[in-house]
Amino acid sequence: MSSESLDIAWMIMAAALVMAMQVGFCFLESGLVRAKNSINVAIKNLADFCVSAVIFWLIGFGLMFGSSQWGLFGTQFFLFQTDQGWWLTAFFIFQLVFCSTAITIISGAVAERMRFNAYLIITIFTSGLVYPFFGHWAWAGVIPNTQNGWLLDLGFLDFAGSTVVHAVGGWVSLAAILVIGPRHGQYANPKRKIQGHNLTLASAGVIILWFGWIGFNGGSTLQFNSEVPKVIANTIISGAFGGVSAMLAAFFYYKQTRTWALMNGIIGGLVSITSCCNVVTAGSAALIGIIAGALCFCGMLLLNKLKIDDAVGAVSAHAFCGVWGSLAVALLGESELWSTGFSRSHQLLAQIIGSATCFLWSFGSSYVFFKVLNKFVKLRVSIEEEQAGLNVTEHGATTELIDLITDMNQQQRAGSFSKRVHVEPHTEVGQIAAEYNRVLERIEEEFRQREIATQNARKSQTEAIHANQVKSDFLANMSHELRTPLGIIMGYIELIQEDIKDGQSFVDPEDLTTISDAGHHLLHLINGVLDISKIESGKIDVNITSVNVYSLIQKLEQTVLPLIGENKNQLHIEIADGIGSIQTDEIKLQQCLLNLISNAAKFTDNGHITLRAYRRNNSDNLEYCYFEVEDTGIGIQHTQTKTIFQAFTQADSSTTRQYGGTGLGLTITQSFCQILGGEISLSSDYGKGSCFTMRIPS
Repeated sequence: MSSESLDIAWMIMAAALVMAMQVGFCFLESGLVRAKNSINVAIKNLADFCVSAVIFWLIGFGLMFGSSQWGLFGTQFFLFQTDQGWWLTAFFIFQLVFCSTAITIISGAVAERMRFNAYLIITIFTSGLVYPFFGHWAWAGVIPNTQNGWLLDLGFLDFAGSTVVHAVGGWVSLAAILVIGPRHGQYANPKRKIQGHNLTLASAGVIILWFGWIGFNGGSTLQFNSEVPKVIANTIISGAFGGVSAMLAAFFYYKQTRTWALMNGIIGGLVSITSCCNVVTAGSAALIGIIAGALCFCGMLLLNKLKIDDAVGAVSAHAFCGVWGSLAVALLGESELWSTGFSRSHQLLAQIIGSATCFLWSFGSSYVFFKVLNKFVKLRVSIEEEQAGLNVTEHGATTELIDLITDMNQQQRAGSFSKRVHVEPHTEVGQIAAEYNRVLERIEEEFRQREIATQNARKSQTEAIHANQVKSDFLANMSHELRTPLGIIMGYIELIQEDIKDGQSFVDPEDLTTISDAGHHLLHLINGVLDISKIESGKIDVNITSVNVYSLIQKLEQTVLPLIGENKNQLHIEIADGIGSIQTDEIKLQQCLLNLISNAAKFTDNGHITLRAYRRNNSDNLEYCYFEVEDTGIGIQHTQTKTIFQAFTQADSSTTRQYGGTGLGLTITQSFCQILGGEISLSSDYGKGSCFTMRIPS
């Protein structure tokens, strides 16, 4: 194989590697946007390659590399014919994929909010005017027998396109995003920026770009010579150091590694070395990458602070780093390798002029064109279309995620979640849909529980109203109960005062007995109210001592005998042998028994009241002392036993009117029994009598 054939083969292979960069850009940009726009970005990458290839074949190659007219534009090679020689055709292929690379940069920057038809117009404008004109100024004269562009004559050097390809694409991107504005919601919450849906895909895209850059820079030698290994080595080194630099910058700034910083740092390093990879050492390539990574990271922070929404970081990676790469030619390049023979300062001036010209031409012309175009063709989709996603609104394309969102929107519009969303098995979105359905089931369960809670609340409200009514009845009864003994006391005191006034100092003992009984009755009523108040407030004190059950019942018998005799009842005491003593509060136990006996005496007429005491072990082999108070009174209906221990409650209102009382005795007894660690139960045969059984731990 001749050296010319080898050069042509290398150029074509390099072109294939550069074309593979389209795959890298597609992966990178699709991964860095939301899933609802990923198809749109991929189609833009595919479409802009097609359109830019057509335009570059029609006029772009001729304007860029044709024989120069005043150093401004070319005048030949339009509608390029492939029969003009192997080398020229291979060179055309190589430059065509370069043009497509410059255009693809724009698609990532404007992603998620630009109309597809508007993007195609921008592709035509950039590939047919902006890119070939600046490319002519910097690169025209490469083809034999053609004149140089004015920037090349000035001494501007750009080996593989840091400025011609990447800075042009970056500055056009900046103009576009300034005209169309940021994505909806991007800066609404500074802590929650829009995130890419697949960073794994984006990372794979960066690796493919890095691989393709071997052809991008290596192929720019235009021949397979000794410079190729050096160019490729510098390219890889700069990309690696760019990634490390940006990664460290992100770590020191955020205290953690950010994926986007690493990815864009690599690209920034690759962009920066592209213009000078043939004139720098490996050490300089490393330094170029370090500065590029930091510059790229800081550039993205600056754009975010200015609220300039670059969806993939294209401006900082391609425009800013493209400028740095152009300046690095003069700052870090080896002067003996420059083709110009300029001094370092002279070469730096040429690089500054070239970079400034690129900005003024690429950004200026694009910004004016986009502003005018926007008045005739809306560049940006509507907010509704942006929220729905460009996959559907621009292309009618759908994904599993879009289908899921559609099902969820239908649920929202219908106001019903009874129908579950479709679950695509064995996919991540299917797993999300399945979990969403589980959430709906949980929500429905919560609603059911809330409905039950609401019903319980209504029931509690009804019970509260009833309790309030019961308390009202209690207050009415209590007023009557208190008034009766108080009236007796006051009446007899007035009689005694009248007798004393009339000089009669004699006081009838029966009157004093009546006063005493009424006073004790009144005191009993008041004590009941005080006891229930203490119980409800939790201020009951317990004094545990050793209590002899036999002695306690003997004292109790003497106390209740007058009460038993009021209705001509008889009291029977049954105490089991060896009852002994128990550890409890004597006063509270005595009051419980007194309440039960008093209650039995009140509702029994000319009958029997029996008090039993005995010991027994329960199922857990714990010993208890049992006290039973059984009567032959009126008994209690079964429906009334449910409320017999409730405060302020007696069997019914007629019982209250007939027998009196506050309805607190049994409530106090139950509470005291529970405080002592025991419990009380009731069995009753209506019309025949009742039996209250109380057990206390011994």
